Amino acid sequence: MMKWAISATIAAMFACSGAVAQTGDAAPPADEALIEDGAPDAAADFFSRDKFTVETIVCPFKGEIKYKPGEISCGLLAVPENREKSRSRVIKLLFVKLHARKPEKWDDKEKGAWKKRDDSIIYLTGGPGAKVDGYVKRFKDHGARDVRDMYILEQRGIGNSEDFCPKYALFDPSAANKETFEDYQRGGLAALESCFAAAKTARVDLSGYNTIENARDVEALRRALDIDKWNVWGISYGSILGQAYIKQDPAGIRAILLDAIVPIIPGAHFQRIGTHYQRDLDLLEKACKENKTCAKSFPDFQTRLKAAMAKTKINPIAVDAIDTELFPSGKGWFFADLVGGIPFSALYEQDNYPTLPALIDAMARKIEKGDNDSFRILTAGGGGGGGFAISQGMYNAIACNDGWFGQLHDAVAQDAIDHPELASLLPSPEMIDEIAAICKRYGMAPRPEEQYAAVVTDIPAIIADGQMDPITPPPLAKAIVPGFSKGTYVEFPYAGHGPTRSVKCAGDFVTKFFDAPDAKVDTKCADEMKAPKFSGPLYQTDGVKRLAALASEDEKKIAGPTLWFGLSAVTLIIALLVYSLAPVARLINRDAAMPTFGARPLAFATALLGAGGALGLGYGVYATFEASELLLLGGLLGWTRWFAIAGVLGGVAGLGVLYLTVKARLQKPLPIGTMAGLFLTGAAGVALAAFLVLNGIGGL
Repeated sequence: MMKWAISATIAAMFACSGAVAQTGDAAPPADEALIEDGAPDAAADFFSRDKFTVETIVCPFKGEIKYKPGEISCGLLAVPENREKSRSRVIKLLFVKLHARKPEKWDDKEKGAWKKRDDSIIYLTGGPGAKVDGYVKRFKDHGARDVRDMYILEQRGIGNSEDFCPKYALFDPSAANKETFEDYQRGGLAALESCFAAAKTARVDLSGYNTIENARDVEALRRALDIDKWNVWGISYGSILGQAYIKQDPAGIRAILLDAIVPIIPGAHFQRIGTHYQRDLDLLEKACKENKTCAKSFPDFQTRLKAAMAKTKINPIAVDAIDTELFPSGKGWFFADLVGGIPFSALYEQDNYPTLPALIDAMARKIEKGDNDSFRILTAGGGGGGGFAISQGMYNAIACNDGWFGQLHDAVAQDAIDHPELASLLPSPEMIDEIAAICKRYGMAPRPEEQYAAVVTDIPAIIADGQMDPITPPPLAKAIVPGFSKGTYVEFPYAGHGPTRSVKCAGDFVTKFFDAPDAKVDTKCADEMKAPKFSGPLYQTDGVKRLAALASEDEKKIAGPTLWFGLSAVTLIIALLVYSLAPVARLINRDAAMPTFGARPLAFATALLGAGGALGLGYGVYATFEASELLLLGGLLGWTRWFAIAGVLGGVAGLGVLYLTVKARLQKPLPIGTMAGLFLTGAAGVALAAFLVLNGIGGL
């Protein structure tokens, strides 16, 4: 499902976060009923109008994703928009083929001679609504395709598969730029209805966008590709689709791996976000207490997070907006859903866990102090999603037709009682009822419950889950295990959402299972998962965010600071090389050094401290961003403070160099090169230190 845009995860999951979009014609009045065109046919063969032919095309993402000819190819599959209606139009779905390729580091001794397997993989995407580009980037180098072709179907209504609300994100900013949480959410409600209205105007049959039709599309693709059986791999929404596909096309499935499970049965309450969130916070707290650094540094991060959410629920974070096109009032307001949504979305990826308590601690401190300006960067209009863009209209239609909003009402109502702070990530039950009513007005009443009955199968299967998955936790996965007579449950400790796509050993894990699906499952990949190596407190500086905000306002404004820092750093790096090599040169030439009253060794110290500080800080920003760009809201990784201090000390040493150089020059003339080198080194050290201090990166 859905790095700066925190609410994207929640928006994609529930379709009513305020900072979403409007598009198309104005929605009709609330009491205007819309009737579907044509009644469902009773035809037994829902594939009577499928042609089972594919059209080869150039991949739409060519130029954006690097690949060589023959590594990745694309095609279009024509399908009826609604197979239950004889007058339904035909739409075309994009599919991608990642061709099996021998890895450069294939170990013949360990894995045997490389051989391409004849049985391919069909990957069922998540969201619902996640576009195919993000999956291609993720799986391009995944070990699962070391020996097998992998197909990815961009589901109906997504991206290049005829997205019926392609301008969903081009919303009227004033709709969501509101001072109250309810008004902010109603901007999302208006976007949802506006999308449906535009789709109806374009004669889109919204009732055709459901999990049952998606499962039929997967079978149609298999038949069009003339594949007898293939291996199925589904994660997140792909696990729901996988369950539906098992019932739709069991004869076409060789083996199945489902990860990040949502039971297909109605009323499964996967939307108990408050409950799931609390479970994850408890697990994170337990792991933190078992780590000396974390236990000492963040003994109460969970309590402080909830207090911060409670505070912003009453007093929203208000900042002067950077991008006034997105925030036309000139102000940006952020609510408890963002404060809670930041850690929640970070829990999706286990790579974020080592620094997550530090992020929560830093964020809570800023809210406790009323330091709202730290959140101003969120109004700069940066993108997000971690590489996975969502077709929100398709998500909303699936949620309507599969009956999710009816289930969501009860889930949120119970969570509001059990976990009042954490439940504030979601809209009220009353607003959820309004969404359900909109669904029905546009012909999307929940489909018959019997179509979503629990799966019973003897197909070889793995049911996998991450122990700390915040959105589809292990209890949901365990609920479907009894229906898989040849299924094995595998839980990955300290892992987040979809570990079979993200942990390092996942490629071998998937390959071994599909190689021998009837054999005992090798769980070594999961068994070797380790607890997070937690970091200490962040170096709390707003300097990087301040400079980023400056660049967002006007790129020209960052030219001066960039030149200032860059020239100082380059001068000090060159000076460090010169003062390191000069003694060697003098030794070779048997030259005596000119007396400088200690300016020369102090210049070496200035260059060492300054260059080390500049390089260390640069790497620190990079490492912080790599660990999780969300960390930049709180500061930088803690160890970067020492490099900031080194840079400032280099400035102090630089002042000494300038003083001693002047003193030496007054005593005895110095060679121009010597004097210029000392002055440049000292001045560069002072300039770098001034930059750090004035921009709040002084480390003190």
